[in-house]
Amino acid sequence: MEAEVGNEEVGNEEVDGKEVDGKEVDDREFAESKIALNHRIRKNERDLALAKRRRSWSNYSIALGPILALILYALWWVPQVSPTLLKAIYYPAIPVSIAFCIASYYLKTHPGGPVERARPGEFGSEVNSGEGSGILDPDGLRVWQTSFLRRIFSNDKRRSIDQIELALDYAIDSRKSLYTLRSVPIDTRRSAYKEDARADVERFREEGSKYRRTNNNLQVVLIVGSLAATAASGVSGEFGFLRWAVLALTFTVGVASGLMAYFKFKERSFYLQQTADDVEYEIEALEIGVGRYKHIEDPHEALKEFASEVHRLKAEQRKREQNLEQPPDLNNPSD
Repeated sequence: MEAEVGNEEVGNEEVDGKEVDGKEVDDREFAESKIALNHRIRKNERDLALAKRRRSWSNYSIALGPILALILYALWWVPQVSPTLLKAIYYPAIPVSIAFCIASYYLKTHPGGPVERARPGEFGSEVNSGEGSGILDPDGLRVWQTSFLRRIFSNDKRRSIDQIELALDYAIDSRKSLYTLRSVPIDTRRSAYKEDARADVERFREEGSKYRRTNNNLQVVLIVGSLAATAASGVSGEFGFLRWAVLALTFTVGVASGLMAYFKFKERSFYLQQTADDVEYEIEALEIGVGRYKHIEDPHEALKEFASEVHRLKAEQRKREQNLEQPPDLNNPSD
């Protein structure tokens, strides 16, 4: 009986050891899956930012390319403009207009994020069929031997903004389901929330920088347009065609002023930067144990307090954004 009991105890120890090993394997697989999903999310976020920048560049290229060409064409038929002034304007403006026309065509016909380098079998039979002139490098990547114009007019492998957003949402949902499919301790969830807070800080700052740049650009248009309209109106008596320039400048200044007043870019940038600074302060205070965390000895309680405070800051930011979306008379009903 003692031997049997001893064998049972040994057997239990082996089973327990296997369970421990299995749990360690599960923990390792969970960590690896979380790292892989975080990497996929960061990659999709970077690709999405690049795709949006390329879309903005394409819009700027249209404004500085075809529209500039139309302005130059209309300027040719203005009789008040002397041939000497036309040459001074056309010599630098025509090459710039042509360059931006090519850039606008390329960016509009090749939208999306970075080029997806195709490996054999990744994009189907078109890569493996050997069609076209090309070779395979040692890594299996196709190196096309084409001219510059063929690169411009050919279709490269870029994901569109909708495809990148769909992949990003799928990766985020996969990370959420990773926590629900496996029983994860609450402290692990809070630690992951802390890592997500760092990404939120970067996101808030990027959005704040975008709104700040928009506000600064509109402010420059407002200042320069006002001064130019004043100067043009002063000499419009001698040059009659400048009255149209005064009208265009006045209209542009009015549009810039209206956009700044309605969309409140400055306020949005300020609140986003403020929230990013507050969340970053909470992260640093938690790591070095100062502020609200200096009297909390238990790290689990500190994480709990941190998650609660960051959640409150993000909720306040959402309320501020909702208030900025409301018309002015709803923001200040007493007025």
